[in-house]
Amino acid sequence: MPLSPSFSHSKSRFTLHVGAILALVAGLAVVSLFIRYHQRMLPNIYIDELPVGGRTALETRELLIAATQLPAEHTLTLSADAISISSSSAELGVQRLIDTELEQAFAVGRQGSLVERIGIFLQAFFKQQHFSTKLAYQPQQLTDLTSALASEVDILGTEPSARLRYSGTPQSLTIEPGSFGRKLNQAATRETIQRSLNQGIYEVTAVVASTAGELDKEQVAAAKERASTYIGKKITIQNEDQSVILHDQELIALLAFPEGVNQHLLTELLANWESSLYRNPQEPVLEYDKHSLAVTTFVAPQDGTKLSVGEARANLLAKMTAIESGDEEVAHKAHLPLQRTSPTKSLADTNTLGIKERIGLGTSAYAHSIPNRIWNVAQATKKLSLHIIPPGQEFSFNRALGDISARTGFRSAYVIKNGQTQLGDGGGVCQVSTTLFRAVLNAGLDITRRLPHSYRVSYYELDNKPGIDATVYSGDTDFRFINDTNHHILVYGEANSDNLTMKIELYGTSDGRTSEIVEHVTWNPRPPLPAQYIPTTAIAKGKLQQVDWSAPGISAKFTNIVKDKDGNELHKDTFTSVYRPWAAKFLQGV
Repeated sequence: MPLSPSFSHSKSRFTLHVGAILALVAGLAVVSLFIRYHQRMLPNIYIDELPVGGRTALETRELLIAATQLPAEHTLTLSADAISISSSSAELGVQRLIDTELEQAFAVGRQGSLVERIGIFLQAFFKQQHFSTKLAYQPQQLTDLTSALASEVDILGTEPSARLRYSGTPQSLTIEPGSFGRKLNQAATRETIQRSLNQGIYEVTAVVASTAGELDKEQVAAAKERASTYIGKKITIQNEDQSVILHDQELIALLAFPEGVNQHLLTELLANWESSLYRNPQEPVLEYDKHSLAVTTFVAPQDGTKLSVGEARANLLAKMTAIESGDEEVAHKAHLPLQRTSPTKSLADTNTLGIKERIGLGTSAYAHSIPNRIWNVAQATKKLSLHIIPPGQEFSFNRALGDISARTGFRSAYVIKNGQTQLGDGGGVCQVSTTLFRAVLNAGLDITRRLPHSYRVSYYELDNKPGIDATVYSGDTDFRFINDTNHHILVYGEANSDNLTMKIELYGTSDGRTSEIVEHVTWNPRPPLPAQYIPTTAIAKGKLQQVDWSAPGISAKFTNIVKDKDGNELHKDTFTSVYRPWAAKFLQGV
């Protein structure tokens, strides 16, 4: 006979009530257990095989202290090669580290979410968990022991290295083979001692690492051959407006032997780059007389920059690898990775002349210049800078600089005059005219007067190919160009007398024109002329004083093609330079 619906309903209600009561009883049981073990170890916890479940942390600690067993008196002997040092366990102060394991044991079931803690708590009733305390020597006594051994073991070695005394001169390359060095790794040795103590081992070998090694004859020969691949080479790492140059001397100094680079020196170099290349965004300022166009204040807009050190390291190492692999390119160029932050204001907001963006950039380097030349480069850059050129007007470098003499702040440095190099006021001014020539080429403006130097000047080939220079002197030995845009152009220059680089920027309004140097060729190379000795009574008899330096001769030519925004050719200019071979000249006392 089937059950009535009312009976089935009553049975279901009874089942639900029983289930609820059982769940409540189980929950109360769990809660009561939680309360019971709130400040006590969970069940089935063992430390050093002692059951500590249900004890408080204090009770457990007292139990462990009472049961602590230390190893028998012993002598610890610490050795490195044939050197050893010993100390008794009493002197080292053996102890058992109770608190560390006590904390870990007490933390069981007290971390994680509530659900996770309940699971661990219930599991503890069925599964044992074991912890073991560790033995240890007193930290200070152990440090004293390893320091005493280090004082006998450590040897200050020197890393193998290479030095190029004179750039481009293989005969001046020397290899230092280095000397053996070693150093006790005290931290790792102390860890080894503590680990051995817990294994009952009291004779321990110290951890010693070689800090430097000495090259044998074959390795010295290989190092010299490797370093020689850098002689006459340079690496330029650059972007739109900043660059760093490493010449052969600096590159060779970075090498480690038998392979790789000196990571310490490389990190130091990159840190210096990071410091020198870091800058905050610079807001533009242009204040000028609206009638005379004389500029009173100009601050060029600049992005804030920060070097991406990792990428810069990779770019430099890639170029060094290319040099060592036999790449015959003289000037290796790589990207200088900078993170940029733009100014909040534009240059166009400062004027109504159409001076709103950079349209041309020229750079040059003048490392190894004498102090007076460095001074003159800075003076000439200052005098050239801040000229405004109206549309259609021809600009003359000589007219812009005016008188170049001691009266106008220039110092005596070497100039090319009357077919020879001699001291004269303003030596170094051609560094500025050359840099302006490069900026005008880059801007694609119409060049009306440019003359090359009589012979090759090393400064102008530090970061460029032969022939991209412009000499100036009084009279018609001038550099001139026309502003053939529809807006005014501002000339702005900076000379950095610390890192011996300079730049000239041209600001105006871009009309979309582009410029490209093509077909750069050199021919007719000729060796320097034999040295010349000029008798003189101006110096002591038998003494020599060099007054001019040798330079090989060569001819160079390149073409600069300028196109408008639609790709139509505006002008195509070819610049030819014939550099005579030059003799070193010495005054000879008679």
